Amino acid sequence: MSHSYDESLLSQAVNTLGKAFDFADKHLPGGMEHFFDLFVVSPTARTFDGPDAQPAVGISGIELVLSVCDSGQNSGLDTMLMSGRRLPRDQRDRARWCGEVLAYHQWETGRTFRSISTYLSAADLIALHADYRVASPRVVSAVIEKSFARTSSPTRLKTLRAAAGLTQAALASSSGVSLRSIQQYEQRKKDINHAQAISVYRLAQTLSCRMEDMLEL
Repeated sequence: MSHSYDESLLSQAVNTLGKAFDFADKHLPGGMEHFFDLFVVSPTARTFDGPDAQPAVGISGIELVLSVCDSGQNSGLDTMLMSGRRLPRDQRDRARWCGEVLAYHQWETGRTFRSISTYLSAADLIALHADYRVASPRVVSAVIEKSFARTSSPTRLKTLRAAAGLTQAALASSSGVSLRSIQQYEQRKKDINHAQAISVYRLAQTLSCRMEDMLEL
């Protein structure tokens, strides 16, 4: 397995992305889940692409958020700082943990963040936090590889979405189907075969496929 960049940069990458997710969760509309979708398709994320990447880790977590949001002006930072929100005690370190795990998993697998987002969502990371919050990023990365990337057979919806190059949030925005429903269809927590016809139609229109192409047979 080829790592994305030299291991000497790993600690800094994990720390920077963890701080970025933490800041985003407290200051951006939509929190870390919205930031995840922005980050994985951003030019900043592509600086981590291997095998000889030079990841953007020489900046602070706040600067990384600003680069992803394309808001490098002081006014943008001032607005974010003024819009901070208090999180419940059990969520205060969750976003940082998610960012650190994501950074380590990307380095460990050598995949791009965009490709990782086809099988791992922000909601998946949040769910993992409940059971693995005291585990190391290395341990959680192994869990992700076993549970999501390797052994989980992707739904047809996930495969079609990945082929279209869309995140779950982007598909939700374009189709009008709720993000939560898309997440549940892809995790097989809801059966898309029993979904409302209008929802399946809107997804099919967005993904340029037939309705029956998304059904699990």
